[in-house]
Amino acid sequence: MWKAAVVYLQSLSNEATVQQTITEPLVVWARPDFVRDLTRNNLLEQITSRLLVAQSVRTIDTLDVVLDELLEGHSVLFIDRAIAALVVETKGWPSRGVEKPATEVTVQGPQVAFNETMRDNVALIRLRLKSPDLVVERMQVGRKSRTDVRVIYLHGVASKEIVDEVKRRIMSIDTGMIRNLIRDEPFSPFMIERLTERPDTVAAELNEGRVAILANNTPYALILPASFLMTFETAEDRYINENAASVFRLVRHAAYWVSILGTPLYVAVVTFHHELIPLPLLLNIASTQEGVPFPLGLTAFATEIMMEILREAGVRLPQQFGAAVSIVGALVLGQAAIQAGFVPPSLVIVVTLTTIASFTVPRSETIIATRILRYPLLAAGSTLGFFGVALGLLFMIYHLSSLKSLGQPYLALYPPGKVGRLKVETILVPPQLSPVTRSFGRYDKVRRGIAPAPKDPKRAGPGGKQ
Repeated sequence: MWKAAVVYLQSLSNEATVQQTITEPLVVWARPDFVRDLTRNNLLEQITSRLLVAQSVRTIDTLDVVLDELLEGHSVLFIDRAIAALVVETKGWPSRGVEKPATEVTVQGPQVAFNETMRDNVALIRLRLKSPDLVVERMQVGRKSRTDVRVIYLHGVASKEIVDEVKRRIMSIDTGMIRNLIRDEPFSPFMIERLTERPDTVAAELNEGRVAILANNTPYALILPASFLMTFETAEDRYINENAASVFRLVRHAAYWVSILGTPLYVAVVTFHHELIPLPLLLNIASTQEGVPFPLGLTAFATEIMMEILREAGVRLPQQFGAAVSIVGALVLGQAAIQAGFVPPSLVIVVTLTTIASFTVPRSETIIATRILRYPLLAAGSTLGFFGVALGLLFMIYHLSSLKSLGQPYLALYPPGKVGRLKVETILVPPQLSPVTRSFGRYDKVRRGIAPAPKDPKRAGPGGKQ
């Protein structure tokens, strides 16, 4: 008689899988004639080959590993007088299915987003990159959380130096958020890593030579290295006409700078540079500001802060009330402030325009830096006029120029040594005119809509070799 015990965590394992792959085979198929053939030497081997029908069965011999496997959702089979235990894959915790993107919404293109399950996320990427060169390396981060992490890249396309640097930084993490601990500039307001919830975006960036990081229980992928121009890219750019996509991208460029400089420039012009305003418009502005008890700079600060409060309230409230509170609150407070004489109408128009312009930036994390930088620029414009705004903008560009993403210049208009990609990074061009180099790829540089012609047509396949 051989005694056995199955140990698993009910909240992390699928009980149906445990019953089908372990319990039933052991109870139903363990006939007396089979048990007589078992010995201490062949016990685990015979049970693995003849009884267990699970997808993955492994042997472990230490208690620490047993605890790790149980916390991963696996089941552990202990057998009396056996020198080791068997680990069976029976993961089955609750998870949501594949849904539409919540933050990177597109009219055209796939309507699929990552979820919190690592296996689903890796599968969504593999469906779009069916290449044997796609490498998925498993790592574990954190002494307490023991979070599963996947480093994904295309072998032969991604630079080995970049891949090694990503793995080195991940392995050096003890505890904390991966995104905050692997970045080059932890005190910068700019998010120098690209975060996406779309598997098609990850596949496209992997094809450019970048590296993706997936963490378990996180519906986002981290893409490295990133650049400043990636701020204005959207997934929809790949699915519409190049001319229209180029125009929309240039509009996003303009809206980004309007969101940062709109209010500071307005305050600087009205306060210090009246000669730049046409006389009829200047008289209208002066008439609306008559009776306002506070200086224009202080009023602009208060209006910007009020808009931030309304924005935060709209985000934190339930979805059914968030939009209504934001719209009604902005209308009621704006109209009441104008009628009470606290805020001039022209300032409300400018602040509203800058707020709307900030929403045109596809990367939500980039809006945070825009909202933060607006206040020091507003203070500089309120005290020094154009000179203050120009000085603040100069410091901003200098800071951007000093940033690096995984050792690569963040503000580079094109990857180092690949000037031909400048037109692709700023606007979109037809595939026939796009450069044949990838962003960070060093080896597999061919990248066009038409595969290169094979040297020997008789030996090559119908599509050639790429």
